Amino acid sequence: MPINKIYCFRANYELSTKFEERLAPAWLSLETDSQGYKISTIPEVASVARVLGNLEIEEDTADEWIDYLESLGLKGVCQVACEEWFEDRGYS
Repeated sequence: MPINKIYCFRANYELSTKFEERLAPAWLSLETDSQGYKISTIPEVASVARVLGNLEIEEDTADEWIDYLESLGLKGVCQVACEEWFEDRGYS
């Protein structure tokens, strides 16, 4: 099953002490603001990474992505509406 949905998340910056931003994989868009990390998935890149065996996501669900993000060292991960991200960029 291809990965074809964009998911958006927030993570707690202060609690994510083991997460190394510079090592964030290419299938994640990562930004920070006063509320912590802003993360969104990039489906086109994630699908290729999964086919190549570089991304172990069984199902393309928010819960599966949260587990994956937590495995990278992010803490306090919760799904948010992607509209938050794209309104700021004029894509709405």
